[in-house]
Amino acid sequence: MGETVKYGTIFVKNGFAHWSGDSSVQFEVCESGSEFCELEGIWNPNNDVIHNKYFNAITGLCIWAKYDCVFKFEPRGKGNPGAVRSLISTEHQKNLFRRLKNGHKIEKILISETPYGQYQSQLIGWQADSVKRFGIKKLWYALPFDEYMVTIKELERFLPPKCVHQISHKLHIHYNMLKEKIKNTIDAQLEFIHPMRLDNISVEESYMWPYQNLEADLGIEEIQEIRIPYQTMKTGSMIPPILLGLLGMPVPYYSPREETSYDCLIP
Repeated sequence: MGETVKYGTIFVKNGFAHWSGDSSVQFEVCESGSEFCELEGIWNPNNDVIHNKYFNAITGLCIWAKYDCVFKFEPRGKGNPGAVRSLISTEHQKNLFRRLKNGHKIEKILISETPYGQYQSQLIGWQADSVKRFGIKKLWYALPFDEYMVTIKELERFLPPKCVHQISHKLHIHYNMLKEKIKNTIDAQLEFIHPMRLDNISVEESYMWPYQNLEADLGIEEIQEIRIPYQTMKTGSMIPPILLGLLGMPVPYYSPREETSYDCLIP
C-alpha cells in the first residue's frame, strides 16, 4: 500500500485523488507534463469522452493566497501572541469578523507587495501549459475582485475608512497586475468574467456562475477548487470534464511570504 499524501482538502494514494468534501469523489492522477505542476488528473462525473483537444475552457485564480493579506490581532495577555486571520475562506472571514465584533483589536495588517507569490506564479504557468496542450482557443477567466470587495466593505464597520481604502486600493493594484501577467502568459482569446456584475448573486453563487451559464468544453482548476464544479453539479447543472492540478508540496496556496515582502498597514 502506498503512502497517503495530504494536499489541503485532497488526499492522494496509489495514484488516486480523494476529496474530503465527498468520499465518493475520486479520480486518477499522474505526473504532470508542466514544470509548474506536480500531479494532474481529470474529474469526469458525467463520463464524457475525453479528447486531446478542446475549443474553450473555464479557469480562475484567487487574487490573494493565505498569507497575501493577513490580519494580526493584538496580544491577549502573557503567552498569547494574538490571533492571525486571513481572507482565505468563509470560515476564516467569519472568525475575523467575530473577533472584531467582540472588541478584539487589530495590531497590523500585512499585504504582500506584489501578487506574484508561489501559488499565483505556478497556477498561471500550469494554466498556460494546459491551454497549449489542449489547443484551447477561448478561455473564460475568473479573477474574483468583486467577491473580495464584499468582505473588504464589511470591514468598514470596524476599521478606519483610510485603512479600508488602503486595502481595497492594494487589491485593485494586485488585480490589474495579475490580469496583465495572465494576458502576457496565456496564449488564448481571454475573457475576464465578473459574475457579480452580471447578476444579483451572492459570493458563493458567483463562483458557480461560470459552470452554470457558460458552455465550456473543459474546466481547469487547482485541485482543491474541485468544490466549485462539485457544488455546481449539486444544483442540477451539467458540468464538463475538469482538469485538476496538484501544484506541489508544500501546498503553494498556504506558503508564507518573507516578512520583508509585505506592506504593513496600521489601523
